[in-house]
Amino acid sequence: MKPSDNAGGDTLEIPLRRPYRELLLAGFFFAVCAAVLAHRARANDRGLILNGIIHFEHGGADVFYAALAILSGAMCALGVLGAARLAALKEFRILLGPRSITFPSMHPFRAAREVTVLLDRIEAVEMQPPARPVTLVIREDDRAHTIPQRWLTERWPAQEVAGAIIARVREAQAGQRARG
Repeated sequence: MKPSDNAGGDTLEIPLRRPYRELLLAGFFFAVCAAVLAHRARANDRGLILNGIIHFEHGGADVFYAALAILSGAMCALGVLGAARLAALKEFRILLGPRSITFPSMHPFRAAREVTVLLDRIEAVEMQPPARPVTLVIREDDRAHTIPQRWLTERWPAQEVAGAIIARVREAQAGQRARG
């Protein structure tokens, strides 16, 4: 923990990077897929054989291409909506207080945009996979919350964020024991 990062006494603020680039690139990729597959569904004049196992006649191939175009369009829409949902968050950060931790929800379409977990409910803080962390996992009594590595800034790598959370959990546990 860096003393200069304390934002008001006992609250540590860890800034996060919004993943616009990934969401918008995924949205663009699926938009291109949807356009190509929709064109293929309209302009198809042949059947389709998938891996020599599944055989579609002309009409079946059209339906198959159209279904994939619709699924690709839905994925594109989800990427754009996810980016819009992230833009609606005023602050994109982890707030590590003396009694709780607050961070953005990994699930952009849930009602709660931020998740608050009491420190005394945290059972474990781990990085998955351990060798090359991709996700920081905070496990509480009945659920697990994730913070993707790509959200963390260079100034706050996953190991330092996990260390700061663990230190706060230990401080909260020691304070509880001291109170009785």
